[in-house]
Amino acid sequence: MALRSVISLTPTQRGELQAHLRRRNLPASVAIRMRIVLLLEEGASYDDIKEKLDTTAPTISLWKRRYIAEGLVGLATFHPGQAPQKLTPQLRAKILAKTQQAPPDGSTHWSLRKMAAVIGVGKDLIRQCGAKPT
Repeated sequence: MALRSVISLTPTQRGELQAHLRRRNLPASVAIRMRIVLLLEEGASYDDIKEKLDTTAPTISLWKRRYIAEGLVGLATFHPGQAPQKLTPQLRAKILAKTQQAPPDGSTHWSLRKMAAVIGVGKDLIRQCGAKPT
């Protein structure tokens, strides 16, 4: 028995989804998510959607839940990234002190990337410090 799960969309919501699907710069992953919602609204079964969009039942369930909970915004992918790092006086002192020591890998000189890996910050923060590795 094919599982059927219908979502009720207002004409405005349906039009909004269809308008986004007509955009040429819409990422394919987001377009599939929108098509899942539209097919669910039409009453298509999970099996029909899986076959038509080459996806899985858990994927269909995920985007159905996200759309119901958050609307169109829930279909977007959001990666918050990392908080920006700031060069504090304490961090600067730590970097400058580390330049006076030999690198742990036995090499004769520090590189920006090597220093960043040892301290645990980005290479651009090491560069910003202005320390000239010995």
